[in-house]
Amino acid sequence: MKRIVCAVLSGILVMGSVGYGGMVSYGAPSYSEANAVGPGIKAAVGLNNFLDQEVSNPIVKPADKYSYDQMEADIQSLKNKYGDKITVNIIGTSLDGRNIYDIILGNPEAKSQILMQGAIHAREYMTPLVMMSQLEYALAFYDTGHYNYKSIADMLKKVAIHFVPMTNPDGVSLSQFGIEAIRSDALKQVIRDCYTRDVNLKRTADSFETYLTKWKANAGGVDLNYNFPYGWDELATKLTEPSSASYKGPAPFSEPESQALAKLADQYPWAITVSYHSQGQVIYWTTSSNGAEMASNTLAEAVSVMTGYRMDSSDGKGGFKDWMQSRSGAVPGVTLEVGKTPCPVPFSEFPQVWKQNKGVWVQVLDYVVRRI
Repeated sequence: MKRIVCAVLSGILVMGSVGYGGMVSYGAPSYSEANAVGPGIKAAVGLNNFLDQEVSNPIVKPADKYSYDQMEADIQSLKNKYGDKITVNIIGTSLDGRNIYDIILGNPEAKSQILMQGAIHAREYMTPLVMMSQLEYALAFYDTGHYNYKSIADMLKKVAIHFVPMTNPDGVSLSQFGIEAIRSDALKQVIRDCYTRDVNLKRTADSFETYLTKWKANAGGVDLNYNFPYGWDELATKLTEPSSASYKGPAPFSEPESQALAKLADQYPWAITVSYHSQGQVIYWTTSSNGAEMASNTLAEAVSVMTGYRMDSSDGKGGFKDWMQSRSGAVPGVTLEVGKTPCPVPFSEFPQVWKQNKGVWVQVLDYVVRRI
């Protein structure tokens, strides 16, 4: 049960809510809201002086089908422009030979780290665009931005943010551009076999081309967010062979993409994880075996304040967040579902999705900094 509370920060009334453990999550007023309080409160300028601004001449440009190739080019351009503010690592290679990138914003040696990952489901390809736009936004205001009276640069010395914007690059390419986006003839045949099988099982009545636009799995027909150990044995799926969606694979971590995230999970001292999915405008924050339940709840409240998304405590199984919350040394986490329309979320929704998610990276950064 939550109760609404308020606090006064330098004369500004800020609303928040109390969740489990009595921890308070405050929604930071915008720069314009802070200054609207009155000219006498000059300190309010330091509260948030950038979230109402836009990046001039951005490298990452919104596109209907923001592709793996464009993302890869944008990563290199951001590295060239912003230098040591970001570190670019390749954490694995997909079945069809595409790189899986981990872009670290801030100090890679920080004692606390945030992991944000997206597009683990193929058709949810608006999420890499959201995350790459967040990354560029953070870089653009790295030296000048302040949030809740704290310098962005100072916060990023203490806490690094990892962006893994496209966990499933083969699936994204397939959903966006069809079968010819797959390089391997063997994988093309796996995908055709999935279609034949799903038609026979009456799992789809779509044409082959439409079926591919709705594809969720990797190029091998494994749903990567069913491929992690927590609850894997209990997943209620009768599928025993590859499909466009919901086939959990022959074993946990059977796929190179899930292996890449698992390896990354063991490399850094994670404070929280944020997983981007679509659609539903909802925040999933727990599992039945969540070893970091209170922290996950207050994290979800903080993100809900920023996005306006409702919270849901549905018990996930087989997913990345679920595994991180349930493993030894449980890591608090949330899954954000962006967009309203069934996937792929139409590009016409991007302006609203961006407005809701533009500041998530700094809200979670502030959340972690407050607790170290």
